[in-house]
Amino acid sequence: MKKIIVLFSLLLAFSCEDLNIAGKNSIVGNWELKNLGEYANADCSGSIDYSEWAVASAFSMLVTMRLTSDGKGTYSVLDAGYTQDMSVTWDESKSQICLMDEGCVTYKVSYDGTLSYLTFDTQDEARCVDDNDEETIDTDQSSCAVAGNKWEEAVCTQMEFTKE
Repeated sequence: MKKIIVLFSLLLAFSCEDLNIAGKNSIVGNWELKNLGEYANADCSGSIDYSEWAVASAFSMLVTMRLTSDGKGTYSVLDAGYTQDMSVTWDESKSQICLMDEGCVTYKVSYDGTLSYLTFDTQDEARCVDDNDEETIDTDQSSCAVAGNKWEEAVCTQMEFTKE
């Protein structure tokens, strides 16, 4: 009888640990952007340069996501005293987060024993922009230059959030 109680206690202890880790891997909660970097290649490969995020965070830029159990949430950016909020939806069965008009991305949640991480990559196509940073109708670099506008190369960015 004593062996059964000890065995049951051990089983219960390990089961509770698994539930605790599963909770750490849940996307539901409040997340804060801790790192943002641009891949060396537009196909999301190569090394990641985090230097722009280092500058932005030094000037108190704050990016957060609040994700609720109903598959909805809010993505907020606080920069220079101005806050911009966007609606977010998410689907755990597809591991996707969809930002208002930005489209959907595949996310990954992990737990390292101390912190929970939410990471995803976003890809932006190459584009031509005018002096007001508005996209133009020019679809290639040469026509963009002829029009006196600025060509922006395609990029892939990684965002890494930690759970608060």
